[in-house]
Amino acid sequence: MAEWWNPSRRVERWWQTIVLVWLLVFFGPSTIDKVITEPTAWNWTFLAIWLFATVGSAYYAVQAWRNRNKPQSVWWEGTTAPTEIPADDVRSALASTDDRIPAIKALRELHPGLGLKDAMDLIDAQRGEQGPHH
Repeated sequence: MAEWWNPSRRVERWWQTIVLVWLLVFFGPSTIDKVITEPTAWNWTFLAIWLFATVGSAYYAVQAWRNRNKPQSVWWEGTTAPTEIPADDVRSALASTDDRIPAIKALRELHPGLGLKDAMDLIDAQRGEQGPHH
């Protein structure tokens, strides 16, 4: 299984802030100066691009700082429907332990986008099929 680089919220937040400062400090003054001294179509176009990038960067930086205390979601996973979970994975999670809660946890580790209630329902359904001993 390939490992994805998952930056922490702190890294993301500071990266957004650094990009915004970089756009404002390094590109802002020279871009505005070029439009004032040489108001060519190219310089106006570059100013428009700079404004768009700066506003977008400011928006994402503010969002990153506002959401710093909220729980981090797994943005690349999305949600997984219970119908997408293979029955073998449910049996495997259940076989890895004798208890219901660790089995639910194991199933959710296999499928991070699976909701808690859906995982619980899948494990309970599988336990019902296997009888009262497991």
